[in-house]
Amino acid sequence: MLNKNKSIALWLFVVSALIVFMVIFGGWVRLTRSGLSIVEWNVVTGILPPIGTEAWTDAFHKYQQTPEYIRVNAGMELDEFRFIYYMEYTHRLLGRITGLAFVVPLFLFITRGAIPIPRLPAFAAVGLLFALQGLLGWLMVQSGLVDQPHVDHLRLSLHLSTALLLLCCCLWLAFGYTFGQPDPEQPRVSSRIRRLSIALLIAVGLQIFAGGLVAGLRAGLISNTFPMMFGQLVPDGLWRLHPWLLNHLDNPATVHFQHRWFAFVVLILATVLMLRARLEILPSYLRPAATSALHLTLIQVLIGIGVIAMHVPTWMASLHQAIGIAILSVSLLVCHRAFRA
Repeated sequence: MLNKNKSIALWLFVVSALIVFMVIFGGWVRLTRSGLSIVEWNVVTGILPPIGTEAWTDAFHKYQQTPEYIRVNAGMELDEFRFIYYMEYTHRLLGRITGLAFVVPLFLFITRGAIPIPRLPAFAAVGLLFALQGLLGWLMVQSGLVDQPHVDHLRLSLHLSTALLLLCCCLWLAFGYTFGQPDPEQPRVSSRIRRLSIALLIAVGLQIFAGGLVAGLRAGLISNTFPMMFGQLVPDGLWRLHPWLLNHLDNPATVHFQHRWFAFVVLILATVLMLRARLEILPSYLRPAATSALHLTLIQVLIGIGVIAMHVPTWMASLHQAIGIAILSVSLLVCHRAFRA
């Protein structure tokens, strides 16, 4: 078990905040159709944007060869290209800054002996996740530079999910250094609370992954009515793809339908967890975290309905994503207190 260390906890919370900001900004990049503006992945030279007219002209010329320019943005001016380029450039720069914010202090803590050797594999795993996230981001972008003017929706969901897995790892470590060794005088957590906390965390993770599919397929735009879709509670065409399992990943109607209704599964789990938490004597932070998870989920459901009804406005879609990340973080806190308190 970990001892308390405010410095390490603060560092990990800062890295977590940067990851959250990077994810939300990445969603904004996608909503503004800026993600395919940079057609190369230059780990070192990509730190700087194009400098000078010739460099900008060259970058614009490369973009003009992509399917997105040919089919969507034909006739775009250089100034318009600069805007989407800087959006994607900022997103990539945030990734580099976040990675450095993790790696540099890590070496300092190691050299000072603040992180014992047995804990190093956990931090090494986080570092590898940072590298994997960068690779997945480029593979995602690359999928939109070949035939279609958009990225592959499965790669988008995987990129999003890996970023949130990275967030969960950093937060879990941060919680450990915040709370430290469990207090033997604190009440024990029942197995029922533990099972519910795991179920809620898994359900939230699945819902966010499905949200990535909705975004990648632009499935949120196919219906702006609730609870009906196309005038039906259970619309036709949900199982038109064969084999039928593909519908859950590739059929926009099915992906939209399951995302809107699985939200209520998450809501039910959060409600049951909160009610159960009120019946038990629990360690600190667990009951308020469970209550917060329920409140955030209820707000998220209402905003999700608003996103559908208003035909996916950019600001509301970003808010929807941010609250989803908040629910994931609070659910993780519930799990941490249930198993480590």
